[in-house]
Amino acid sequence: MAMNVSAQGGVKSDINITPLVDVVLVLLIIFMVVTPILQMGYEVQVPPKVESAVPPPTSDQVIVRMDLDGSTWINKQSVPRNEFGSRLQDTLRGRQTRVIFFAADGELPYDQVADFMDLCRHNGADNLGIVFEDMKATG
Repeated sequence: MAMNVSAQGGVKSDINITPLVDVVLVLLIIFMVVTPILQMGYEVQVPPKVESAVPPPTSDQVIVRMDLDGSTWINKQSVPRNEFGSRLQDTLRGRQTRVIFFAADGELPYDQVADFMDLCRHNGADNLGIVFEDMKATG
């Protein structure tokens, strides 16, 4: 801020906008650099666009589920946790596609669900599809 003391005895002040312009330009450059970085995301597999009617679900789908009490299921058949890996390998043996549909109780802690998903992946599942509907065993 510049001051000019004149013979009239008053103080005259002018606003110096140079620092303001410097700050604005620096902020502009920061936003120009940060914006493309924030727009980066994760790669996902998106299904192709379906032009025809919805095909009927195949009967050979594999659905695995984990309940709140920790019990595991393969296609609505209860499987003990210590036998789950071998039973899943037996179920997937000889299949062309190794896609598993995965359902877990919504009240389960995240670490248990992640461990169960890893167990499925390590025992032959190539892709995991997540099921959001209620898959409770009937009967």
